[in-house]
Amino acid sequence: MRVRQLATWSILALLTIVFVAPATTNAQGKTAPQFYQEYVAAFAKAKTIDDILPFMAAENRKQAEATPKAERDKMFEMIKMFGHTDIKVLKEEKGADGSTVLSVEGIDSDKKKSTGQITIVKEGAAWKIGQESWTTKA
Repeated sequence: MRVRQLATWSILALLTIVFVAPATTNAQGKTAPQFYQEYVAAFAKAKTIDDILPFMAAENRKQAEATPKAERDKMFEMIKMFGHTDIKVLKEEKGADGSTVLSVEGIDSDKKKSTGQITIVKEGAAWKIGQESWTTKA
């Protein structure tokens, strides 16, 4: 009876590893461009900056969280107002420090083509938004 129980638990443990491990690996195995596209989608749906905090690098997140809520809400409204749409990743460059810089293009709030540089950093096994800068030519 004891051997049978041990065999049953071993099989259950093995099945758990087989089915759970790939999901964990896939979450960690995203490329920087895939992560950035997820962030762009989350940003488009976000109602407050709190909705995108999980995507932010620790340093940026700490700065956002230290800002008083009323200021944070106004700041986020402005960021959303001047945000970009139709964003496409054009190029991916891996840095020596493990970060990735994405060259992107999109449409700004004035419906003009813009280009951007997005620095994606690894924190543990997760990608996070480091820096984001955009330029629109007149």
